[in-house]
Amino acid sequence: MTELRPRPQRSLINRAFRWWGDLMLGVRLAIGGGRAGWGRLALTAIGVGMGVTVLLAATSVSHILQARDDRGYERGIPRDDTEKQPAVPGTDPVYAASRYSMFADHDLAGVIVQKTGPNAPLPPGVDRLPDVGEVVLSPALSELLNSKAGELLRPRFPERVVGTIGPSGLEGPHELFFYVGVPNVSGQSGAVEVQRFGRPSSPRTLDGLLWLLIVLGSAALLVPVVVFIATSTRLAAAARDRRLAALRLVGADSEQVRRIAAGEAFVGALVGLGVGVGLFLAGRALVPGISAPALNGGMYAEDIRPDWTLAALVVVAVPVFAVAIAVFSLRRIVIEPLGVVRRARNQRRRLWWRLAPPVLGIALLASQGGRLGEALDGNSQLPVMAGIVLLLCSVPLVLPWIVERVVSKLGGGSPAWQLAIRRLQLDSGTAARVVGGVAVVLAGAIALQTLFIPAENRYQPDNVPPPSVSVSMQDTDLTRALAIAPALRKLNGTAKVDSDVTTSVERADGGHITMYIGGCDDLRQRAAVGPCQDGDVFVTSGDHGVALAAGQRVTLTSYAPGQPPTLVPWTAPASVRPVQGLAGFGDAVFATPAALAGVGAPVVDVNAYVQPRRQDDTFVEYVRNALVPFGWNANAYAAVSASTSTFLLIGRVVLIGSVITLLMAAGSLLVVALEQIRERRRALAVLTANGVQRFVLARSLLWQTTVPIAVAVVVAVVSGLVLAGLLLYVTRQPIAFDWGTIAVFVATAVVAVLVSTGCTLPSLWRAANAEGLRDE
Repeated sequence: MTELRPRPQRSLINRAFRWWGDLMLGVRLAIGGGRAGWGRLALTAIGVGMGVTVLLAATSVSHILQARDDRGYERGIPRDDTEKQPAVPGTDPVYAASRYSMFADHDLAGVIVQKTGPNAPLPPGVDRLPDVGEVVLSPALSELLNSKAGELLRPRFPERVVGTIGPSGLEGPHELFFYVGVPNVSGQSGAVEVQRFGRPSSPRTLDGLLWLLIVLGSAALLVPVVVFIATSTRLAAAARDRRLAALRLVGADSEQVRRIAAGEAFVGALVGLGVGVGLFLAGRALVPGISAPALNGGMYAEDIRPDWTLAALVVVAVPVFAVAIAVFSLRRIVIEPLGVVRRARNQRRRLWWRLAPPVLGIALLASQGGRLGEALDGNSQLPVMAGIVLLLCSVPLVLPWIVERVVSKLGGGSPAWQLAIRRLQLDSGTAARVVGGVAVVLAGAIALQTLFIPAENRYQPDNVPPPSVSVSMQDTDLTRALAIAPALRKLNGTAKVDSDVTTSVERADGGHITMYIGGCDDLRQRAAVGPCQDGDVFVTSGDHGVALAAGQRVTLTSYAPGQPPTLVPWTAPASVRPVQGLAGFGDAVFATPAALAGVGAPVVDVNAYVQPRRQDDTFVEYVRNALVPFGWNANAYAAVSASTSTFLLIGRVVLIGSVITLLMAAGSLLVVALEQIRERRRALAVLTANGVQRFVLARSLLWQTTVPIAVAVVVAVVSGLVLAGLLLYVTRQPIAFDWGTIAVFVATAVVAVLVSTGCTLPSLWRAANAEGLRDE
């Protein structure tokens, strides 16, 4: 008997060469398939390229923010005396104070300065600091002041322009920033001594809600990108399978077929990478010319630079992902020499594994209930991030199963409806993949908007929008402070002005009470003062007796940002009378101006609310112009806290990212739809040759899009509401939904799909032609 010997194993080198040969064959098939092959490759590259563009833009966000923050810190001044700078030999210090305001929807910021000598330090981008009565402007602010749109802004800058701020001193090319020379800055609110411009950087602080907005926004923007890249790599799958069947006919085995398919997918992904980099560079060059409030001063092209580690990850991950998707898509297809078994009726999709991600995501989020409130709990970050990603990824996973079940129950109707439903029944997976990315965008948008409701309530600036305007000022000149209310009352269009001029009274026992300063008519609105003349002082009595006794020595204490407390001794006059305060006024002192005559220079706070006669969005600008004679200490603006500014920045970034993702979604839908028409060109030509009208085919195409998008909208809304409810539960916020905004999101997604479908009608018209029956 002949002994059976095992076949010698193929050496690793030979196997590697064979694999390399199979991959190269796939490359040659992708780039050498004639006009049809080049068309397939171009559509795949465009689809992948749009996804790569968004990924590169996302990897640039950290550098954009860091570059803007660095320039802001390099021009910054000390916040207060705790950051006092040591003296610099040969440098004359500058007294400076930061000032913030707004014009229309744009932020307006700057620094008031007072030089103490000729050798003053210079901030970045400035050739010389302005003297009193001079101003240095950013290019965008200078252009605005010289335009018709800046007509209401000009009265606030009566100074002579002596220079322009360079790019190194601005956060963005469209930032409205200034340096203005002002006398006596050292005694003003927030003033500090500056030996050199620039202050140490400090990281942004995030609480649980802000962090959650960032994570949800990032996931809602990036998960659809992955879905679109996966969809683009599967374009022309039927034509690819027929080519692979032909290779089986000439002797290729099933493993070789998969490697050849991987080579084809690799070429498409590689060309897509090139297209994506090109689109990214083109968009990067255009960004500096875009001016919008959402961009908060705009961006320099140099700042839009991807993080090299993340960019390298994108370059490696996209081809690997494309190859993995191509090979994975062949799992249910048996490619034989005489055809592709996929043409037979597909086996029903399984549901159990598709439910695993949403169930796991819900469990992860539910387990973190109440963990992300005011403070950011580091132990909850990973489970929350994983839960969000799993729930968003579950949308394109569950959608094909639901679409398959829905279309299997449909039938009958007009010829266009029957053609559409039959096509969906034969291949519902492609339709589900096409709208899956849109469904993810919609689900993420619903969750984001719902989470923005409590965030807006917490972080929106506490300004009073029209019809009311809020005015605030700190000053050591009591006469000037008391003149603000009369000036506002004289303003054309003013209906009512409520104004308080206050300071703090510190008694010997350490207790503090508020002193209201004003004329007799003003004091009567706060207390039942009775007979009154200038020089009188009135006090109310509280739980601890009379707030202030005649002859009692106290200290008028004022706290100005960036300065130590101002302490001014004062003795209550003998004419102090106790009175009854009106509702809302407890222990307090009510003093007329003459009662403080000759008493140092206490810092007083002015807070006023101005009510116009009618609704006017420009009224706030007239109020700001009326405050010009009172200097830069007085302004009508919203005091934005650190958390508020971070919230506004997050909102702007998410808004920009959402627009980019929606545009990418519409573009990807168009690419996939065009490829579907090109692949079915012969079938459409046969239908036309047999008497089917083009309008019937057009309606059929519309139904093929409408049915899946209707199912996708339902899935997206349910997923978005579930995700939003869980995130509100995690942050201990009341559950409330903005149904009007959700309806707008749904309508936008549906319109985007329908518009993309409508853009394919010219291609359908060309394909539904008898010429399509010809073959070469």
